[in-house]
Amino acid sequence: MAELTRVLGIPSDHQFVAENWRPLTRDDAMARNPFYTSRLAPDAHLFACSRLGDDGRCTAYEERPLVCRGYPWYDLPPHPMPLADGECGYRIDLEDGAGTGAD
Repeated sequence: MAELTRVLGIPSDHQFVAENWRPLTRDDAMARNPFYTSRLAPDAHLFACSRLGDDGRCTAYEERPLVCRGYPWYDLPPHPMPLADGECGYRIDLEDGAGTGAD
């Protein structure tokens, strides 16, 4: 899989995760982002990424792997989701072409 993603120019999720993610306890995750963490299943696997900047934005945005590109929906169809902070920089496109969130 890593070879295929390299040829396609998509970073390998496995390599990226091994190099940049570390597990978090639920208490650590709640301290970082209670709005999001409180909505996760109690048995969810929680991680922190070393590629997040001090402002919470991805410093590897152009090279981020598929698991990051799919956040926060992964295998769910897109749906409206309230943002804890409308100025967080996360943006979604609505069906009518309008956007929500900050630019």
